[in-house]
Amino acid sequence: MPLIRKFFLLKRYIHGVWNKTQRFFLNFSIKSINNFDVTRNDLLNAIDELKHFEHSALIFDQTKSCKYFQLQSLIILILNSMQALRFLLLSITDNEVIRLYAGDIFVSSSERKVLNYIFHVGIILPCMGKIFLFHLNKFGRKSFLNIFDEYQESLKQYNKEFILLSTNEMSFRKSYYILIKLYRHCPITVCFIFVLSHGSTAVFNYSSSKSFLFQIVHLALLVPIYYFVAASALWFLFIVLLVASFACDSIDSLTTECDKLNSINHYAWTNALSFYYKLNLLSNWIDCFNAQVAWIFMAVYIYATFHNILIFFYLTQFTFDNLGVKILLIFSNILILTIIYSSNYLGTLIGQKASSLHLSIFCISIDTGTFFNLKVALKKLHFLERIKACEIGAYIGNYIYVNNNNTLLLTLECGSLYLLFCSNINRNN
Repeated sequence: MPLIRKFFLLKRYIHGVWNKTQRFFLNFSIKSINNFDVTRNDLLNAIDELKHFEHSALIFDQTKSCKYFQLQSLIILILNSMQALRFLLLSITDNEVIRLYAGDIFVSSSERKVLNYIFHVGIILPCMGKIFLFHLNKFGRKSFLNIFDEYQESLKQYNKEFILLSTNEMSFRKSYYILIKLYRHCPITVCFIFVLSHGSTAVFNYSSSKSFLFQIVHLALLVPIYYFVAASALWFLFIVLLVASFACDSIDSLTTECDKLNSINHYAWTNALSFYYKLNLLSNWIDCFNAQVAWIFMAVYIYATFHNILIFFYLTQFTFDNLGVKILLIFSNILILTIIYSSNYLGTLIGQKASSLHLSIFCISIDTGTFFNLKVALKKLHFLERIKACEIGAYIGNYIYVNNNNTLLLTLECGSLYLLFCSNINRNN
């Protein structure tokens, strides 16, 4: 009886969470479509909620208020890495004893090896995000995230305008607020789907009570620790989206300011000097971001792309007895593709806006006004030389500039690798 009562309580709780989530997304989408006005206090409250969640989910501790925060995060990373190794072991072994004690949920499936490997990849990728957070934490006050702390401080002063968002502050404020609200609901949703798929697979592949018991034990151990690493990985995606939004709005704001400098009615040497100061500030911040995320972008870029090709190859070259397996592979393939090409699109968008700004700067006349100013002219020439050497935009590993050409090159290289896989398997057959 107590077990039945707990089951109904759990069912009622899940139903309540589901109804709240549905109401949130319904109301949120309607408000955003109808030009929902986000006040400074709304965003400040949302940022405070985000920071509290970052701390409670062991994601990031900017305040350094917890003495053992890094140690706790390291333990979470090690435990998740062990789970990833467990799935990797299950994907290569045929030993019945190991499969029993390791809790192989695909024990009765003919495609159990590839399915265990998919779960291995699904844990390794979030672990990369967790490792990046350790890397980011060492920068302290030199982190690219500090600019968002400065923006938060500007929100607290109602008469103060943030220096890089003179015309697009409201647009970025809405984007920031929307991203926070969406992110807050993502980790629990991902973990719910993970538990549902994991548990249902164990039930459908039931072979014996002993193996089922080990599967449930491993699931109970995996879910709590996976929640923390999934939250960290989703936080990294949230930050990438936030950085892209901030960069685009800042570049648009500077382009508007630059266009005004072409008019003699708005031109003044002080305005020109202020514009070039902001321009260097933004360029330095983008360079800082590229430098600090260089290795994680390169690692995820290579790892995710290779495994996406591998999944697509397996999906197209082999047949499956179980429809659920095919659906899982299709979902994994689409998810990785979406992440890769969405990131490429955002990087390309930043580059396109930066190119428009570059053109506007080039068109500014250095002698607009009543006399020539050498200091302004030198700042303009210095900046043009700088962006000639290194274009403003997103980079992968500080080497690959993200634009349409490189995105097309990525697609062609992936296609070539896929055809290479196909030719090798056909030759072996």
